[in-house]
This record gives sequence, structure tokens and C-alpha cells, in this order.
Amino acid sequence: MALDYDLFLSTRMKPAQALEKLAGQLPGLDWSEDRFFLFDTTVSICATESMSEESIKDAFHFTPTLTVGFRRSHDADWDGFRQVLLDACLLLLDEAEDALLLFNGERIEFQRFGGQFVFNAESGYWRDEAWLKSQLTIPFECRPLPSPLL
Repeated sequence: MALDYDLFLSTRMKPAQALEKLAGQLPGLDWSEDRFFLFDTTVSICATESMSEESIKDAFHFTPTLTVGFRRSHDADWDGFRQVLLDACLLLLDEAEDALLLFNGERIEFQRFGGQFVFNAESGYWRDEAWLKSQLTIPFECRPLPSPLL
């Protein structure tokens, strides 16, 4: 089973702009030959315009305009993947309003609605709040985030 994370954003950025931003600011990411996605030894990253994301709109009350997908590479280092995932998401959040990161389309990893940034304390990635505090300069909280999609 693939480990997929999808970042749904309400933003004016287009897919190509999002990937260009990541490629320019995250060291080690390379373009695929067709320039449809970015990759390194831990992750593949693609971006698409969000189309008819009714389940997101109904469950979370915002309309995403951009979806950025992160697929963990087989046998990738978990800490390395987590770092790229967080760094990429934070860069994209700079140009977004509301956002939601889902694991395999159901479990909430984090959400940012109305400026409130919350990590799911039940996710293995974000249980270490001290690590999160060392990575972020913006206010956030950690608490359980039950998903209305489950």
C-alpha cells in the first residue's frame, strides 16, 4: 500500500507555480523528465488544480483550489520524508488561506482554518511536540483531530 498525503489548499497558486516554488526553495528536489512532478530519495510531489472536491467542502467548509500530493518512496527514511513533507507544506501555506493535509484521503494530519493551525496529536509524525516547536516559528497547537471522512 502506498503512503499518500494530499495537501488541499485554498490559494491563487497554480500547480506549476507551487512546484516551481518547492523546486527553488527545497534543496535536493529534482524534476521528473516530463516536469510533471518533483522527487528525491524520500518523496514524489505532484500538484493539480482541485476539481470538484465536494467531500472536502462538505466536511471541512472550505473549497480547495490546489491539491499537492506527496507519496513516500518505498523504503524511504521516515524522518527524512517527514522533514520534506513539513517543509514543503509550510512553504505552500505561505500563499494559502485554509488548508488540510490528509493521509490516504481520510485521516487528518493537520489543518489550518481561519488562521488556526492544528496538528493531529494522534499522528505518529506530529506526536513529538518539541520537534514541531523546533521546526515552526508560527503559532500552532496539537490535539486529536477526528476525521469526518472516516
